[in-house]
Amino acid sequence: MPRSSRQNSPTGIYHVMLRGIDRNTIFADDQDCRKFVKILRQLINPKDKDNNPLPPYCNIHAYCLMTNHIHLLIAEGTEPIGQTMKRIGISYVSYYNKRHNRLGPLFHDRFRSEPVGDAGYFVTLLRYIHRNPVEAEMVDSPDQYQWSSWHEYSGSIKADGVCARKLPFSRMTWNKVCELAMAVSNMPSPKPRIERRRLTDAEATEIIARISNGEPVKEMQGEQRKSIITAIIKAGVGMRQLARLSKIDYKTIAITCRLTNNKEKAPSKEPSL
Repeated sequence: MPRSSRQNSPTGIYHVMLRGIDRNTIFADDQDCRKFVKILRQLINPKDKDNNPLPPYCNIHAYCLMTNHIHLLIAEGTEPIGQTMKRIGISYVSYYNKRHNRLGPLFHDRFRSEPVGDAGYFVTLLRYIHRNPVEAEMVDSPDQYQWSSWHEYSGSIKADGVCARKLPFSRMTWNKVCELAMAVSNMPSPKPRIERRRLTDAEATEIIARISNGEPVKEMQGEQRKSIITAIIKAGVGMRQLARLSKIDYKTIAITCRLTNNKEKAPSKEPSL
């Protein structure tokens, strides 16, 4: 089936998402994240072969680097979005493969994008992108997550930031957008959680093997498989990560965990008098 054509944005602004191939890790540690942010800085401050400054290839309005995917709120500069994303892909994949001694593509297919046509949706995306680590249950609030542009909007980073201070919608001041974006910090988490780091595939594989005693979880049946899946998830392996590594359908894992949680939460039945 031929690819559908990419929808152009009337404002030149896009919400872009890049995902690791087979949902694999694309940021193994802080060094990888620092490299990606450096690439973003090179896009907004490009230089020619003689080291003379050039107009920006793009403007960055928000970013969030997750373990296996990336969110960008990005505006076209002197080149179309496709060319900018190609630059990102070539630079980062070359670095990542060399550092981690791997070959082949890192990202799944081409990047996904959606146009941003107005100020309301722009602010909605600022909140959505910055809340990604919260929704993934990695942290309790956006300010606890290091690798997003949240800290530029909150004011904790005042210099050497990536995000453009000149906003695409003339009626919106930087301070007003910061106020609107930061409103999500006041949204309470549903319950306290222990902050945890997302496991790498190697770490998750080791946990799965230890808990299952080296037996393929997919081949287990009934209560044995339910108890093993529950134990693996409680040990810190993500449901989608377990589904990918064990080849078990994600819905099966999600249903198993939900049933287990409901059973644990159910009050004990009082004896009738």
